[in-house]
Amino acid sequence: MFEKANSYHFVFILFSFLIGCFSPGMSPPGDDHFGRTQRKIDELETRTGSAVATGANIKIVVNKLSANMSEYTKLDALWRYTDRDLVVANRPEAYARSGLVIGVGTDRFNAELNIVKQRLKSSEDITLFVVVSPGSTGTINIGREIMVPRFFYAGRFYQAVEYNFRQAGRFLEVTPFLLPSGLIEMQLSPVFSKFLTMGGDIEFTELATTVVAQPGQTIVIGGGSSSGEDVGTALFSYSKENEQGRTLITVTPFIQ
Repeated sequence: MFEKANSYHFVFILFSFLIGCFSPGMSPPGDDHFGRTQRKIDELETRTGSAVATGANIKIVVNKLSANMSEYTKLDALWRYTDRDLVVANRPEAYARSGLVIGVGTDRFNAELNIVKQRLKSSEDITLFVVVSPGSTGTINIGREIMVPRFFYAGRFYQAVEYNFRQAGRFLEVTPFLLPSGLIEMQLSPVFSKFLTMGGDIEFTELATTVVAQPGQTIVIGGGSSSGEDVGTALFSYSKENEQGRTLITVTPFIQ
């Protein structure tokens, strides 16, 4: 009888201890850094796994339309046919001062884009595509002839960039995911290559922006200004054969 009473006493103490672990003001198990990281990993595996199970790949069709500064106002006018709020699922704080602009084309956008292409006197129109599996990263090459001799960006992970250069590889890294709803989520990150003193690359991961689109829906990407010295200007403006211009990019994802 004494041994049984001791057992009851031990169970009571253990139960009281467990209750105390979940008292108000304390984080439940799994709410620490490691728990949050593991949930992120599980979420990525779930999103990627759903697409792998169906054997789906994502084809991303990219159109690059470049025009000189005297005609770029025609391209700028296309932004009125975009929605710059609904498409962005995750916009980092640094995005606002980067000069980048992202929107989703409305029903009229593609028709207006074709009209503008016919009206441009001097332009470069290039279409390419990349095919990647969900969760993998593809690269969109924007160009090499950079316009600004330097640009500034001071973020949490970067200091102001003040390197003089004439050419620099300009890219967008895109990592798509196929969501259970059938929508396609894409993470976009600006990348500059071979302009640092040591010839290395710089990836602006702090500017990674997440957009969500329906298959076949057009995402419009641009930014910067002719007088700005920010990431958007450095990424989408160019100087080639004594001619300065800017590039507008459209990205349209499809499920294969």
